[in-house]
Amino acid sequence: MDFEPIRLDGFEGREEALAGIKRYIHDITPIMFYRTNDLIHSRRVLWHLEEAIPDIVNVYGGDFDIGFARTLALVHDDVEILTGDVQLYDKEHMAREELEALAREENNAIPKMVARYNAIANGYAYDELLTAAKAKNRLEAQLVSFFDKFDGGGEAWHEIWAGNHNFLRPAGGDSGHNGGYVRQLNEFPSKYPALGTFFAEFPDYLPAPFDFKSAAEQGLLHTEFSFGRDSGYAPYERWKKTVMKREGVDLLVRQVEF
Repeated sequence: MDFEPIRLDGFEGREEALAGIKRYIHDITPIMFYRTNDLIHSRRVLWHLEEAIPDIVNVYGGDFDIGFARTLALVHDDVEILTGDVQLYDKEHMAREELEALAREENNAIPKMVARYNAIANGYAYDELLTAAKAKNRLEAQLVSFFDKFDGGGEAWHEIWAGNHNFLRPAGGDSGHNGGYVRQLNEFPSKYPALGTFFAEFPDYLPAPFDFKSAAEQGLLHTEFSFGRDSGYAPYERWKKTVMKREGVDLLVRQVEF
């Protein structure tokens, strides 16, 4: 499926700001061999979504606004330019009052982002996009949120297969049953009932448990030669395939931390 380029007129400096926000900055992940940033991540979320759009449209038809969803995927983390990237692990361990305070900070950042850049992003109201990213009250936002977490999972799995044990917890835990992104992604059908139909039709989007500890123990740093081998874990293979197709392999094999 072909897509029109997303136009973000008046957003000068946005990409540079996103590129300055590193992913997975936390005590439990002190070293990330292939550490990414919010610019890389936002583009990948868009690509994962685009690869799934034929399946999404097959289920939802005209009820799914492709243009809104694609634009949202690209800008979903923009408020982090002002608020910073609060890690999923920390959010899961916050008290209700802390979560409410974080939500207020993120919501207060939205008009500041509009003033900083532009009221319109690719033909859509920028504040509506950013609000949807936080409220997740639209089908498009819920699916973007899924692929946001899928890319986070893919980043963690990529580290696991490189032998980085620091990423066991976000990858899914030792056995992948009750932890990290495996659990987070599998909660989507119950958390967002509108997505139940999609995952019933296409259950392979949901990651199965896996022995990530063994994978990490056998893991080796990625090379262009080794990267073509099948890992044996289908969700990671789906993630790799999309990234390689749209981005190439350079960032996937170039180690930036040691």
